[in-house]
Amino acid sequence: DRQTDRQTDRQTDRQTDNRSALIRLCQYVFGKVFVNLGEIAEIKRGVRVVRSQLSGETGFPVYQNSMTPLGYNPESNCPGDTTFVIAAGAAGEVGYCANDFWAADDCYYFVCLDVLQSRFLYYFLLTQKTALLSQVRKASVPRLSRLAIEKLRIPLPPVEDQTRIVSILDRFESLCDDITSGIPAEIDARQKQYTYYRDKLLSFKGRKANE
Repeated sequence: DRQTDRQTDRQTDRQTDNRSALIRLCQYVFGKVFVNLGEIAEIKRGVRVVRSQLSGETGFPVYQNSMTPLGYNPESNCPGDTTFVIAAGAAGEVGYCANDFWAADDCYYFVCLDVLQSRFLYYFLLTQKTALLSQVRKASVPRLSRLAIEKLRIPLPPVEDQTRIVSILDRFESLCDDITSGIPAEIDARQKQYTYYRDKLLSFKGRKANE
């Protein structure tokens, strides 16, 4: 009944608050902690849509089995500032959407606790592409399980440090995306520099995220 549902929701909220408080305490003592991703982010599966529901140009982008939108839906089921991972087809590809969008059923998206910034998670997952791809089941349609994502070990510095790291990487990404900023050789050098510093900022003294 409704009362039982409310009690369950309150209990879940308390557990979430307790987990966040414990992580903050560990961060205060140690500066950063390493946790399983599933402990600090709920990994949700999107909702299936059929092509007849979609338009070609207007509405919210629909992400299904690739980084290219399947089409556009008049409704969204994910808020902006959300990181997602493709689960089938181009399984293991990592995306981030600043604006509202629709996650279809071959797309996992993350609802983060307040100790984890979604944009920081996006950059971390980019460094884990090899690990994610190694967990893709090779079948007629390649698939990535939720469990493989939940078990990833993520370095978790305090939120203010996440903000600093994201700011640096956003500037690098902006330079790399600006194809008018220089000749192709310079753009390639910028891309390599961005990848180096992204991995360096998220390596935390060489500790591997999947240890």
